[in-house]
Amino acid sequence: MKPAIVPATDEEFAKFYGGMQVNGKWVGRAVKRGRLVSAFGGLLETAEGEWVAFLDIPRHERRPSLYRHIRAAFEDATAQGAKVIKATCDTSIPRAEALMKHLGFEPTEETHEGKAVWVCLVSN
Repeated sequence: MKPAIVPATDEEFAKFYGGMQVNGKWVGRAVKRGRLVSAFGGLLETAEGEWVAFLDIPRHERRPSLYRHIRAAFEDATAQGAKVIKATCDTSIPRAEALMKHLGFEPTEETHEGKAVWVCLVSN
Protein backbone atom coordinates (compact mmCIF):
# COMPACT_ATOMS: atom_id res chain seq x y z
CA MET A 1 0.00 0.00 0.00
CA LYS A 2 1.37 3.38 -1.04
CA PRO A 3 1.59 5.88 1.83
CA ALA A 4 -0.44 9.08 1.80
CA ILE A 5 0.82 12.29 3.39
CA VAL A 6 -2.11 14.24 4.79
CA PRO A 7 -2.73 17.14 7.19
CA ALA A 8 -2.71 15.64 10.68
CA THR A 9 -5.56 15.72 13.17
CA ASP A 10 -5.44 16.10 16.95
CA GLU A 11 -6.44 12.44 17.22
CA GLU A 12 -3.57 11.29 14.97
CA PHE A 13 -1.13 13.41 16.98
CA ALA A 14 -2.33 11.85 20.23
CA LYS A 15 -2.18 8.31 18.85
CA PHE A 16 1.29 8.71 17.36
CA TYR A 17 2.75 10.35 20.48
CA GLY A 18 1.20 8.06 23.09
CA GLY A 19 -1.73 10.20 24.18
CA MET A 20 0.04 13.56 24.24
CA GLN A 21 -2.27 16.44 23.42
CA VAL A 22 -1.42 19.94 22.25
CA ASN A 23 -3.44 22.80 23.71
CA GLY A 24 -1.93 25.60 21.62
CA LYS A 25 -1.38 26.26 17.93
CA TRP A 26 0.18 23.50 15.84
CA VAL A 27 0.28 22.16 12.31
CA GLY A 28 1.37 18.76 11.12
CA ARG A 29 1.41 16.08 8.49
CA ALA A 30 0.85 12.36 8.99
CA VAL A 31 2.20 9.63 6.75
CA LYS A 32 -0.59 7.10 6.60
CA ARG A 33 -0.79 3.57 5.28
CA GLY A 34 -4.50 2.92 5.41
CA ARG A 35 -5.54 3.83 8.96
CA LEU A 36 -2.02 3.37 10.38
CA VAL A 37 0.06 6.52 10.96
CA SER A 38 3.60 5.40 10.16
CA ALA A 39 5.37 8.77 10.44
CA PHE A 40 4.65 12.24 11.70
CA GLY A 41 6.02 15.75 11.45
CA GLY A 42 4.91 19.21 12.35
CA LEU A 43 5.42 22.44 14.20
CA LEU A 44 3.96 23.74 17.42
CA GLU A 45 3.97 27.16 19.01
CA THR A 46 6.02 27.37 22.21
CA ALA A 47 5.82 31.16 22.69
CA GLU A 48 4.35 34.09 20.77
CA GLY A 49 5.84 33.81 17.26
CA GLU A 50 8.25 31.01 18.26
CA TRP A 51 7.60 27.50 17.02
CA VAL A 52 9.44 24.22 17.28
CA ALA A 53 9.59 21.76 14.38
CA PHE A 54 9.71 18.00 14.77
CA LEU A 55 9.97 15.15 12.30
CA ASP A 56 9.67 11.46 13.14
CA ILE A 57 10.17 9.61 9.89
CA PRO A 58 11.47 6.02 9.92
CA ARG A 59 14.13 5.22 7.36
CA HIS A 60 11.74 3.24 5.13
CA GLU A 61 9.40 6.26 4.82
CA ARG A 62 12.07 8.82 3.83
CA ARG A 63 11.85 10.08 0.26
CA PRO A 64 12.57 13.35 -1.57
CA SER A 65 8.87 14.19 -1.94
CA LEU A 66 8.68 14.79 1.83
CA TYR A 67 10.35 18.17 1.29
CA ARG A 68 7.26 19.75 -0.29
CA HIS A 69 5.11 18.56 2.60
CA ILE A 70 7.59 20.00 5.11
CA ARG A 71 7.51 23.33 3.23
CA ALA A 72 3.69 23.27 3.24
CA ALA A 73 3.64 22.76 7.02
CA PHE A 74 6.11 25.66 7.42
CA GLU A 75 3.81 27.85 5.32
CA ASP A 76 0.84 26.86 7.50
CA ALA A 77 2.79 27.79 10.65
CA THR A 78 3.89 31.09 9.11
CA ALA A 79 0.27 31.90 8.26
CA GLN A 80 -0.55 31.35 11.96
CA GLY A 81 2.15 33.79 13.08
CA ALA A 82 5.42 31.85 13.23
CA LYS A 83 8.42 34.18 13.10
CA VAL A 84 11.14 31.88 14.46
CA ILE A 85 11.26 28.12 14.01
CA LYS A 86 13.65 25.99 16.05
CA ALA A 87 14.52 22.34 15.60
CA THR A 88 17.16 19.86 16.61
CA CYS A 89 19.28 18.09 14.04
CA ASP A 90 20.18 14.44 14.43
CA THR A 91 23.42 14.24 12.46
CA SER A 92 23.34 10.42 12.58
CA ILE A 93 20.58 10.59 9.95
CA PRO A 94 22.07 10.80 6.45
CA ARG A 95 21.47 14.18 4.79
CA ALA A 96 19.74 15.65 7.89
CA GLU A 97 22.08 18.67 7.96
CA ALA A 98 21.60 19.22 4.23
CA LEU A 99 17.82 19.22 4.70
CA MET A 100 18.06 21.71 7.56
CA LYS A 101 20.17 24.08 5.45
CA HIS A 102 17.85 23.66 2.45
CA LEU A 103 14.91 24.67 4.68
CA GLY A 104 16.77 27.82 5.77
CA PHE A 105 17.96 26.70 9.20
CA GLU A 106 21.30 27.68 10.71
CA PRO A 107 22.97 25.95 13.67
CA THR A 108 23.19 27.72 17.02
CA GLU A 109 25.44 27.13 20.03
CA GLU A 110 22.44 25.72 21.90
CA THR A 111 21.85 21.99 22.36
CA HIS A 112 18.84 19.97 23.44
CA GLU A 113 19.19 16.34 24.56
CA GLY A 114 22.68 16.23 23.05
CA LYS A 115 21.60 17.48 19.62
CA ALA A 116 22.36 20.82 18.06
CA VAL A 117 19.50 23.33 17.98
CA TRP A 118 19.01 25.04 14.64
CA VAL A 119 16.99 28.19 13.99
CA CYS A 120 15.12 29.51 10.96
CA LEU A 121 13.75 33.04 10.73
CA VAL A 122 10.60 33.26 8.64
CA SER A 123 8.70 36.25 7.32
CA ASN A 124 4.94 36.64 7.08
